[in-house]
Amino acid sequence: MKTTVSQPEVWKRVIEFEIPAEEVAQAVSAKLDEYRRTVRMDGFRPGKVPMAMVRQHYGPAAQADVVDEKIKEAFKAACQEHKIEPASPPEVTAMDELADDKPLRFTIETQVDPPVEIKGYDALGIKPKAVQLADADVDARFDSFIERFANFEEVARASKKGDSVRVEYASVTIDGTEREDLKNHSPAYPIELGAEGALKEFDEGLTGRKAGSDIDITVKFPEDYDDAGLVGKTGVFKVRVLAVLEKRLPEVNEEFLKKFGDFATADALKAEMRKGMLQEEEAKAKREAHNAAIDKLINDNQFEVPPYKIDTYIDLMIEDYTQSRKDQPVEPREELSKNFRPAATMALKRIRIIEYIAEKEKIKASQEEVDNEITQMAQRYGHDFDELKQMFRKNGTTNRIRAEIRERKTLDFLIGEISK
Repeated sequence: MKTTVSQPEVWKRVIEFEIPAEEVAQAVSAKLDEYRRTVRMDGFRPGKVPMAMVRQHYGPAAQADVVDEKIKEAFKAACQEHKIEPASPPEVTAMDELADDKPLRFTIETQVDPPVEIKGYDALGIKPKAVQLADADVDARFDSFIERFANFEEVARASKKGDSVRVEYASVTIDGTEREDLKNHSPAYPIELGAEGALKEFDEGLTGRKAGSDIDITVKFPEDYDDAGLVGKTGVFKVRVLAVLEKRLPEVNEEFLKKFGDFATADALKAEMRKGMLQEEEAKAKREAHNAAIDKLINDNQFEVPPYKIDTYIDLMIEDYTQSRKDQPVEPREELSKNFRPAATMALKRIRIIEYIAEKEKIKASQEEVDNEITQMAQRYGHDFDELKQMFRKNGTTNRIRAEIRERKTLDFLIGEISK
């Protein structure tokens, strides 16, 4: 077999193959012998059908089978010979017509991860920011926690900030078009007036209203609205207020506090919350440092990602996005693909950089680290450690845990949190 490899793109390999006619002919004959042993024809016992008849009836099928087998074998052999690690399935882009006296010639294209050399990762000088937590932040978290246990009672007065209102849509028009799909999706939960992130027009329109009020609310959807299909459009909502609900907070006494632990006072619960908030802020600062380190390495080390990998990653992103939207309208696939492409490319570059550094610095997860992770999961979900470890080993979860620990350690290495 002869092979010639060319590289029209840094991420593409084009392999031209030539398999001798004699080799193909022998393989076709062997394939016909296989057919002959099993084929059934009237007037002949199994295995006794004349070869000429077998060739007449099954020759094309035998040739097709042989060509498929030779293509697979040749591609595998060429990858081994030329040290090609495919990042995409092989694609046959050209093939000569098969003839008895001519070699089998065909061309395969595949994609590869281009070689990379990541420089400067050992001198980034990026550290997590120092965490500061104000008493006001803790108080706000405490107040928010207490509000989770509030009761809501219907009142006959007009609504005000801090109340919640239960509403239903009589009609919804977006840019002049009636939208039955939105009309049929009235808010499942009461709308809190004055809540952070609420649409200003809704908040103002529903304030000062009593149950039974009918209101027209015109909304200009902002650029950061979570439904991309409505961004920049104008909606007119005909809304009926079904009920006004007043929030009644629980009394924060010892009996209430004991539900959440050994807390005698509100200050004791706040102190515990402060610990949790500090951990959250420290983890956030570390994530930001990780991201800053990776972003700098991407900017300082330019390399390409195989298009097949990007397209595959985009497919996963679109699938996740579509499932998250459930019954809501979704943008055309072409638009989603275009929007997701930059994020997909950056995510794949991040993976490649982490793999490179982990390999270069010999960073890996120890068995003790893996066991500690499994122990935490066993305690969290009430499982026996040994049983869970065995199950993870069988279903591949252990490998995922190793990969996650390796990534975490590599990112910590970049920001100076660990030496290796």
